[in-house]
Parts: sequence; C-alpha cells; structure tokens
Amino acid sequence: MSLSKRLTLHFVLHFILMLCFILLFILGSFVFLSLLILESEMKSDFARVSEEYLDLAITIKNGKAVINKSIKESIQKKGGWLQVVDSKGYVIGEYNTPKELPKRYSFTDILSMDLNNFRIHYWILEKENSSEVTIIYGEPLKSKQILNTLLRSNSFPNINTDFKEYLVKNDAWIQIYDASGNVVYSYHAPPNLKFTYTEILSMKKRPWNSKVDISSYYFKEKDRIFLVGTYNPYYSPDHITDSIISASFLKSFLIVFGTLIVFAIIISIWYGKKFGKPLLYMMKWINNMSKGNFMEPKDKKGRVPILNKKGSLHKRYKIFKEVVHSLYTLSKTLQQNEENQRRMEKTREEWITGLSHDLKTPLSSLYGFSALLASNQYQWSSEEIMEMGRIMKEKAVYMSELIEDLNLTYRLKNNALPINKEKTDIVSLIKEFLSTFSTTTEAKDKEIYFESAQDTIFLEIDLKWFMRILDNLLTNAVKHNKPGTKIKVKVESNHQRTIISIEDNGIGMDEETVKNLFNRYYRGGNTQDNDSGSGLGMAIAHQLVVAHGGEIVVESQKHVGTILKIIFYHTNDVQKTT
Repeated sequence: MSLSKRLTLHFVLHFILMLCFILLFILGSFVFLSLLILESEMKSDFARVSEEYLDLAITIKNGKAVINKSIKESIQKKGGWLQVVDSKGYVIGEYNTPKELPKRYSFTDILSMDLNNFRIHYWILEKENSSEVTIIYGEPLKSKQILNTLLRSNSFPNINTDFKEYLVKNDAWIQIYDASGNVVYSYHAPPNLKFTYTEILSMKKRPWNSKVDISSYYFKEKDRIFLVGTYNPYYSPDHITDSIISASFLKSFLIVFGTLIVFAIIISIWYGKKFGKPLLYMMKWINNMSKGNFMEPKDKKGRVPILNKKGSLHKRYKIFKEVVHSLYTLSKTLQQNEENQRRMEKTREEWITGLSHDLKTPLSSLYGFSALLASNQYQWSSEEIMEMGRIMKEKAVYMSELIEDLNLTYRLKNNALPINKEKTDIVSLIKEFLSTFSTTTEAKDKEIYFESAQDTIFLEIDLKWFMRILDNLLTNAVKHNKPGTKIKVKVESNHQRTIISIEDNGIGMDEETVKNLFNRYYRGGNTQDNDSGSGLGMAIAHQLVVAHGGEIVVESQKHVGTILKIIFYHTNDVQKTT
C-alpha cells in the first residue's frame, strides 16, 4: 500500500475511532449529568425523586430489590422509610421501615393506606419481563402526629389546657376554620395568620415549598376544619433546589469539560509523538543533509531513534517507511555524489595540469626556435632553418589539434555539434580506413586486420565524425599496447543492430581505467610513453557514438587484452544489404 493510501486509511480510522469515542463520551456525559441532577434533586427532597432515577437506583435480583447507597442516605437524612412491593403485594425490599408496617399488602390495603404520623408517596416502576413494582415512601409528619393526639383526646373537639401545653411544647399551633373560610379559633399561631383554600391545597400538593407543615381534619358535625401546623423540617423550595441542581450541573459540567480538555491534551501529545516526532526527525535529517551532513541524526545517547534495539525500523516510523527509505537512498546518493564530485575535481585538476604541460612543451619549442631564429649571433644554414620550421609546424599543429579537441568535446557535451547522416557502406569504408591507418608510424609495429561475414553493411552515419570515431579508438589501441600486438576490427550486423568490434591481445586495463575510460578528464595510466595524451580522444569517440544513437561497451582484463564494441541500433528507415 502506498504512503498516501496508508496515511489516508490511518487518519480515516483514527477519525472514526475518535468520533465514536467523542459520541460515547458525550452520551456518557449526558447520562452522568442527568444522574447527578436527579441525585441532587433526590438529596434535596426525596419526595421529588423521579421514576427514572429510582429505576436505575433500585434493581431486582432473584426476586429481591436492591436499593443503592444514595437512596438509603437520603431516606436516613429525612428520617423516612421505603418499601418495594411487587405486583402481588409482597414486600421484596425495604429500608428503615417501622415494625408495624405489613410484609404483604392486599388490594384494599394499598388503596386505603393512610398511616398515622407519616406522609406517603408512591412511584410505579416497570422492570424487566414487563413486571411492575410499587415504591412506597413515608416521611414523619409532625403536624399529623399532633393532630392525631388531639383526635384521640377525650376533650375533642374542645381544646383543653393539656393540649395547649402540648402545642407550645412542640412549637405547634392550631386554627379552626368555618365553611366560609374564617378563623373561628386560633392558639399559638402567628399573628394575622389566615390561609385560603388554594394555599392549603398548594401546601399539601408541594409541601416542600412551604415553611410550615400542616395537617387538617374535617369535623362534619360542626362543619369545621381543624388545621394543625408546625415548622416544616422538609422545607426546600423550588428556587433553592434549582440552585442546588444548577450548582451540581455546573460542577458536573466543569468535571466533564475538564475531562475533555485532559483527553484533548493526551490525544495531542499522542499524535505529536506518533506523527509530529517522526516528521520533526525527518525534517532535521533533511536540514542536516542540506548542510552536508548526510548521516541520520542521533539522540543524546548516540542512538538512531528510528531504529529499535534489533536494528529494524521503529514501529513509530513504520507508517513513513517509504519516506525513511527515500531519505536513506538520498543520503547514500548525496554521499556518493559528493565523493564523485571530489574525485572529479581531483581528476579535473590533474587533467588541467597535464593539459597545461601538453601545451607548455610545444610552446617551449616554439619559443626556443623563434628566439634562435631572431638571434643574429649565428648564421643558420637553409637546412637548419627548414628543420626548425618543420618542428615548429608540428608543434603548432599539435597545439591546434589539442584546442580543436577541447572545443569539440564541449560542443558535444552541449549538443551543439550538427550530425549530418547519410546511408553509407561501412564495410568498404572501414577497409579503406584501415589500409591507410596501418601505414602510420604508431601502427606499423602492430598486426591490424579486418573481419566481416557480410560484403556490404549500410548505416546512417556522418562520414566525417564516423571516421573520427574509428581514428580515436584505433589510435588508443595502438598507442597503449606493445609492438607485435594483434588488433582485429570486426563488423557484424542483424535486423536489430550493427556491431563494430576492436579486439586486441594487449596489456589490457584495470577496473578503474575501464570505469573512467570515457571521462574527458581522465588520462590513462597504461601507456609506456611519456606523452600520455590529452585525455580527450576516448571521450570524443564516446560522445560521437552517442550522438549517432549508439553506445560503446568495453571488456578488458589485465595482460589478456581488450574488446571494445560500438553498437548502432537500427531504426525503421535504415536499410542494410548483405
């Protein structure tokens, strides 16, 4: 899988996982906030607890109800009690329940339940298997206790002294209302206290919103309402409860938000280590390479961070394995290029030094002979003058050819040399060239012969430059080999290519010489002559072959000989005759 696809897949999977986690976190946060708000509401006044919270806080296991700790603490704080009754009336769970309460309720018990001294609340919960349970919660009601004491006294409906003292002792009061809502009797009640029926109904419906706790009894014989009131120990008005809930919500929100921030920081650090650290390391490596330091960066302990103890790529960097591989390749290439550049600079300096020497030697001859001719201290004979002129001409021609070679190699390098090809029979051309070349001074002591299985082979060549190729290559072969060396020029052709081979059984070349044979700055070291040449001949031959669309292949072995093959590949318009 490519790097781009792997990174895309990696980030998509990470995005999906992160999205799922965030959604789960948000959902969990909502559940957490809801439970915390419901629990805060319950702790403020258990009578206001929601069925949703009770459904979560009370579970049924093996037919028994399990009540959680928060509910027990809230019931204990209010001094109340709780029972869990199944659909058949059996009590399957209870907490802080008075001894007089039954363990099983009948149909009429549930509907007519009016326990003395307690205010009763009910919740119906639907559990698994569609079974229903009834939650019965009772909390002490002081006003009702006092009212029941009055109803049980022998003096009722009259208010005797003992009951008055009982009211004062319990910090309670009593009022009697007629059918018109007027207070016909009041004892120990706050001044000017008078309730409307709506206020009484509201206090009974939402007792937590009232500062007083009231219980009433209707005396039918006299059409009177007896109203007993005390301080309400469960006073928790809506605005206070709302404040508690708001505070709980704010606290919970801060916890959730803080958790999210911590999670974001952890994820950022994780992503930084997983992606940022490798990228910074690779950027540092690239920056070092731009400054000439091609080795991979190391940490303070001298270790390479991208490699583990086994020497393989660290898992943190495996996602970038192509990039790391490319960096290693680039580093190696740059090192090789720098080494090649240093070697090239050294070779160029040596070549320039040699070329300067090659120019300086004939210049010295020209200067010396010209100085002699200009001197009037000696009368030169015509033969001496002609000899000096001949030598000066040779030196001038040598210098001119050297400069032309230098100019030619730069023109070839910049593709500025025109190649005018025409179809030519190279068999007859090479035969004619060899007959002339064999008579040269350097070639006289070598055995040069020609071999071809075809009588005619046609190629599209530039005649002038093709002859220059042959001359340079053969000159190199005869110049750097001992007398008696056999040199064979062989031509062979098929439908795909034509090969011209120059083979000898001479001294051969080492690997370094073969490698640099066509380098225009290289001066071969196999010659026995003092004049090793300009180093341009083989480079020019190679560039001319390439300009013709061919290539040169060299095979050589020390003390065995050399085979040099010029290969020309045929195009569709090349016609050859055999």
